[in-house]
Amino acid sequence: MCDKGNAVAVKVLLLEDDAGVRFTFSMALQDAGYDVRPVSSCAEAIAALADFEPGILILDLKIGEETSLPVADYAALLRPDIPVVYITGSRLFTGGELFGLSRNIRWVLHKPVNLTDLLSMVDYVTSKAVSAEAS
Repeated sequence: MCDKGNAVAVKVLLLEDDAGVRFTFSMALQDAGYDVRPVSSCAEAIAALADFEPGILILDLKIGEETSLPVADYAALLRPDIPVVYITGSRLFTGGELFGLSRNIRWVLHKPVNLTDLLSMVDYVTSKAVSAEAS
């Protein structure tokens, strides 16, 4: 998966309100070589953007009664090129409207998420971002 050799690990900001899912995703991403900052609320995610400088955001769409769209919007203000992968179990935006709500959304995965699919998507999105920076 994320075999970057001696390169600095790509930082992943993971926003998921379900503790078990957050732990599982965090461990899978860390095992794949990513530097993961797991958070459980939109406020924590926005605060983490100030000091963590992630290379990718993985956001659960529904966090309690709110959506995580403000996190993606704030991240886009800080760094317009930061990619966002959404994970959702909700029926919101089933027609693809989510892609029109934030310019940084690269993919949407639907729960239950297969860990191989998650890692493949993160590898794809981050290698694309790393390749663009190297050019």
